Amino acid sequence: MTEEDIAALEHPVNYKKRESSMNAWLNIIYKMMVDGCSNELIYFYIKHQESFQDTDSKLAKYIYLIGKNNFPDRDPFNAKTTMEWVLPPEVTVIKRADILKYILTCNPKTKRDPVIEKYIQQIKRIYPVVKKVENMFKEFHSLLMGKEESKLDEYLKKYEKSEIQAFCNGIKKDIIPVKNAISFSISSGFVEGNNNKFKVLKRIVYGRSGLVNLEKKCKLAFMSKSEDFSLSDLL
Repeated sequence: MTEEDIAALEHPVNYKKRESSMNAWLNIIYKMMVDGCSNELIYFYIKHQESFQDTDSKLAKYIYLIGKNNFPDRDPFNAKTTMEWVLPPEVTVIKRADILKYILTCNPKTKRDPVIEKYIQQIKRIYPVVKKVENMFKEFHSLLMGKEESKLDEYLKKYEKSEIQAFCNGIKKDIIPVKNAISFSISSGFVEGNNNKFKVLKRIVYGRSGLVNLEKKCKLAFMSKSEDFSLSDLL
């Protein structure tokens, strides 16, 4: 550093703090904690203020951070636990991610969530978008597993102006490989899967076991199901 740089350190620049929608509530959170209010009381008090326009997750994050940084003896705030404590036991909470996982599961052998199984028809009736997403996915999955690549063009034309427009545009950019995946039974999936498995094994033993043990571990992973395989081959 030059002498000018060192001299500049004695006069730090007062940078303008970035404005946040939570700035107006920081002092309130802090003062309520000083007064001994519980995290749950602070959370629901601010959440139900008409002037509070931010997300619940951000509010919970600020309560957690202010409590952690300024009151080390205070119990950490967990919004999820709070909601479970507030909601009556007869209320069933189903997350959007779980619904997506349910409707996007095609393998009949996969075990599905029994809670969603119970309410899925009611969810589809109240939220038609769920059924719409399921239909779009199943339609694409069926043509991908089929042999008629012309159906892909029909699918893209049908949904090019829908909510999955970005998805359709992405397929159009690489439409030839996608059509090849439909029309040809040959796939690089087996090679890519084994390549990924090799890399995982390499990372597990990297720098500790050496090439000899890496070779043995790979043989054990790939040859153990062979009928003529014997553990003595690894010695």
